[in-house]
Amino acid sequence: MTNRVRLAAVVLWVPAVSAAQTLPVPIPRTMVFPNYDNVLVGKDQALEAGAYIARVGDASANFYNPAGLVLSEKTELNASSTGYVWSRLTSQALDTSISTSKLDNVPGYFGVVIAPPFGDVRNLRFGVSITRGVAWSPGIIDQSTGAPDIASINRLTYSAQSSFGSFIYQIAGAWAPVADRSLRLGLALGVSDTQYTNDSTFSGRLAIGDQQGQFLSTVRANGSELDMLFVFGAQWDIVGGLTVGALVRSPGYRLGSSSVVTYEASFLRPTAPASYFFRDENGEFRYKQPLEASLGIAYRFGIAELEADLRYHDKVSSYAFYKSNVPFQVLTQNPDGTTSTSTLPSPSFPYAARRVYNLAVGGNVKISRTLTLHGGFYTSFSPVADAETRPVRKADLYGVTGGVDFQLTHFGASLGTGYQFGTSTATSLAIGDLMDKIVVKVESISLFYAISYQF
Repeated sequence: MTNRVRLAAVVLWVPAVSAAQTLPVPIPRTMVFPNYDNVLVGKDQALEAGAYIARVGDASANFYNPAGLVLSEKTELNASSTGYVWSRLTSQALDTSISTSKLDNVPGYFGVVIAPPFGDVRNLRFGVSITRGVAWSPGIIDQSTGAPDIASINRLTYSAQSSFGSFIYQIAGAWAPVADRSLRLGLALGVSDTQYTNDSTFSGRLAIGDQQGQFLSTVRANGSELDMLFVFGAQWDIVGGLTVGALVRSPGYRLGSSSVVTYEASFLRPTAPASYFFRDENGEFRYKQPLEASLGIAYRFGIAELEADLRYHDKVSSYAFYKSNVPFQVLTQNPDGTTSTSTLPSPSFPYAARRVYNLAVGGNVKISRTLTLHGGFYTSFSPVADAETRPVRKADLYGVTGGVDFQLTHFGASLGTGYQFGTSTATSLAIGDLMDKIVVKVESISLFYAISYQF
């Protein structure tokens, strides 16, 4: 019976982590995909899949490549947003298909570059920015099934609402060591604020002989971490029309973190019903940001531009995504009517990131002095090292973008859209003679809009 309950829990997205393996009702698993490079910012950059490491030359250079700040002839403000995101998740489990969709607003980017008339040094620029580095907040999953393939389980119910995101607060400077500014160098210092939430419930009813039993597991988790980042960027105009750019972003250096986690569960059965409780407001939440290195090559010909960027994210060895020193409290009712208390080890959720290479290709065609068309394609491969044992999910994502921007003497604006799609890695799980596979399909449609102003 215990194996069948555990099988059902695993099929409905429960991680095989150390704490879960000691509990008859495992801890529900989050619906977070922690992919890199899938949040696009900038007035023109978001419309070209973020392929702008070599060409960027406005306030968005604070994020894409600080070396590009030196190309700004005037002080400029740049604000962009993924205005509305429609996301859809579809999963097949226990012969039951579920879908969820959500319409959301995702703040994107605000940046400033300081240049004349507020500065009079032609080859030196400074900038500040606030950037949404990661954003994942899908709709609520809520599924109930009769579990027809598992005779002893009459009903299974799973619900989850999760989010994962970060903001990067950054100051930057750029300098051109040659008079014609064909070589540009940039440095930046940033602080990343990562936020994680998970509110999930897993429950069901099962038959034990000719008697009925019930189980329930719920978790509410919030975690945040502050990290310091260092960035170096460079751009070089090799020959007319051909430019290369490079960016190196350091791993995150942890400044501090906080978390609140509450877990409650009950296993009601004819003999020895038990309840479980855990709460810790001082546990350690961690999210290690890897070393990042990027290379971009751009070419301008006539009224068109084209760039291809390769982004590298280093692997991160296994560490505790969350850990605590507070044990589980267990209350068990004995057959004679008395109760007994005991404890179980505190939870520990391991996470490891694999090495990832992502590609972005984008370009534009200038239709008139004020109107430009943009388009792009990008990949956002999953860094999750092991889909079966990690507390977050694994799916390789792909995206296409497009749109139009308008540029006047001082004011600019853009409007575009993007489509992102992918499918999670199939996870084969076998207990006894039972086997199932889990596949989650991810889709999202985004509306991009941005404005800029040059003084």
